[in-house]
Amino acid sequence: MRILRTLVVLAVLGTAAPGGSGCGGDDGAPDDAAAEVDAALEADADAPPDVPAEADVVEEADEAGEADALPDAVDVADDADAGDWLVPPAVRCAPSGDPCAAATVPGVWASYRKDFYYPFSRYAEDGPLPEHGGRFHVAAVSAVTGEVTGVRLNGTPAEDLLGEPTLEWWHVWPRVVTAGEPVWLAFHSRDPTWDAAGASGTFEIATTAGVAASGTFPAALAPVPLTYVALDEDYRTLLVHLKNGGAAPHELARLVVNGRDVTDVACVPETVLEPGETALWTVPLCAPLSPGSAWTVVAEFAGAPAAVGVGRVVRPFFPFESWPNTDECPFPTVNDEYFRRHQAAGLDTTFFYVGGGSACGGYDALRIVNEVAPATPDFHLLVADDFLRLPDPGSALTDTSRVAAFLTGDESDGEVYGDGGVPNPSRKAAEARELWSLYPEIPVYNGAKTNKNVGTFAGMCDIQGIDFYVAACAPHITRWGTHPPIRAAYDYLVNARNNHMPGTTWMYAQGLHQGWNKTALIGGATIHVQPDPQEILVQALSVVAAGGKGSMWFQVNQEEAEHRPARWAAIAESNWLLHGVRPFLREGDITGLARGDATPEDWADDPAIVDLVRARRALVVPIINITVATAPTDVLCGAAFLSEAAVPHWVLGDAAPDVTLEIPDDFGVVELFEVAIDGDVFDPASRVARDVDFPVRIEGRRVTLEGVALSNTRPVRLVVLAADDAVRGEVLGRLRP
Repeated sequence: MRILRTLVVLAVLGTAAPGGSGCGGDDGAPDDAAAEVDAALEADADAPPDVPAEADVVEEADEAGEADALPDAVDVADDADAGDWLVPPAVRCAPSGDPCAAATVPGVWASYRKDFYYPFSRYAEDGPLPEHGGRFHVAAVSAVTGEVTGVRLNGTPAEDLLGEPTLEWWHVWPRVVTAGEPVWLAFHSRDPTWDAAGASGTFEIATTAGVAASGTFPAALAPVPLTYVALDEDYRTLLVHLKNGGAAPHELARLVVNGRDVTDVACVPETVLEPGETALWTVPLCAPLSPGSAWTVVAEFAGAPAAVGVGRVVRPFFPFESWPNTDECPFPTVNDEYFRRHQAAGLDTTFFYVGGGSACGGYDALRIVNEVAPATPDFHLLVADDFLRLPDPGSALTDTSRVAAFLTGDESDGEVYGDGGVPNPSRKAAEARELWSLYPEIPVYNGAKTNKNVGTFAGMCDIQGIDFYVAACAPHITRWGTHPPIRAAYDYLVNARNNHMPGTTWMYAQGLHQGWNKTALIGGATIHVQPDPQEILVQALSVVAAGGKGSMWFQVNQEEAEHRPARWAAIAESNWLLHGVRPFLREGDITGLARGDATPEDWADDPAIVDLVRARRALVVPIINITVATAPTDVLCGAAFLSEAAVPHWVLGDAAPDVTLEIPDDFGVVELFEVAIDGDVFDPASRVARDVDFPVRIEGRRVTLEGVALSNTRPVRLVVLAADDAVRGEVLGRLRP
């Protein structure tokens, strides 16, 4: 029998019955933002949720109106020696179809989601509540081949509807459609008429060859929405995550991907999703997709609205991005010393102004993009929003292989409606469409800062981001006197993820930014108001717990790094921890199948933030200490002008929560280990995938990590449950560049 080299109590090593959820019920239910999301999904469609929620999925029916037969779940307990597993898989999938024989399914499908946000009582963020309307995803199959010339909603050209509250933004993709291939429409409207019982809309996508798609679509909330959709590294397999956030089980009737019935092709281990249950379905494709191409996923459920997701293929890349000071220029051939520091700290992507060369003595910015970056290993660029101001942006890039994304804006969601009542999201959406037309293979990114407005912006770019910082007296969007709790970074990040589902999110963590520093009232010395290591690590791992597919830093100032090296080391430590599990984080999704407290009375009482990230071959569990011994306040931050010693910081208390994990039925665990840094973070030999130092109790499909020690000096832990013997070695290999 495989043995954990630490104390493991194998209580009842059971096998769930085929078809059972193994993860429903109160004990496995997510808490905090995830639970509130699920509660919102259970609510009546006319009652808008006022808190963030997790997502679910649904799809539609056969040409003849009958669902195709799905492969039965198969008990796999007999297929392997139970002694080889810590937790054996209970079911498996048995796809039988040929991806290239999947039949095209004509039709129109749509999903509607409300904006997720927090009540004022939890986060005192000013501004009107986004109670009305929400975002639509409409999927169809094009009837013609031609270039899109216009879109109508409810009989009116979409561009004529832009304004409060009718329409905030819209997109159609692709711009050149092909008969029999997918075409989609996405838009956001705060119009309250969408919330009326039985509300529906009409659309028409016109092209140079006639109407590509048209029809009527319902304003229907999916009880099992899609939470995340991505491609594997080869673009040959679609990964579809969903979660049943409702109170009733739901059975899949048909799965339609890119307008084709893939029900018999996809790996769907269980066709019935119980309340609270998550799923990861994999869909092999007949031919690989390409970056920027359209994808549509429709999950039809018996007796319930379909789950519909649409988007553009995003390159399979998890960036470790830095936003440096403009005058630091940590680019090879410009400032090689700073570039080497970035690489040693695990950073591989840099925010880049194409017009910023003068700040470092002058350099050819386009040469960095087109020549230097493609020739330099582990060096990518997030191109800033000054790109479209170039004289000829369409011919500026000759090699796009190292452009991670284009930025359209940072903290763009302060106001929904701008000058003349023109929606600010529509301006960003127009920039996104221009960039898509110039370089369709490059994704477009936009950043946010609010919990109330981010839902209106989310979806108008390929990748959504947000920054919200809780340490070192950084400015916060909540009212003065309501200093956010340490968990606020996570709460704001997961709320952005919930609004952008099933799209990709790259999230910011708080780094080192000289703009937060103060000048002493007496003597005029610089007071370095920067986060301490524990505050940095908590916010970095919050990116993972919130489902982020990229880790970003604002900022990475090297003068501050030299002033207090331990702070820079904390940034590097978190980067290298996440490097080890990078592919699992990118293809996986948070599930809510982890708890850090068995019976929390209130979200504020939680000793730790935890979640379980589900990927194909690994489960990744971030554990983040939020047990507080000393907390900053806005009043204490006012004293930061006196001296550096007066700058308040979060000091974390000791905690030892029992972390309970519910293992998905189709996942088998062969070993459990921790990804850690032992010693010097810049020494590759100090990065380890080691056995855990706490007892592990296994009861059926429930795994309990008992008394996981957390403290101010050990504020985060990262645990991996592996599905095969090779995972540990792969993780360790990525920890050692």
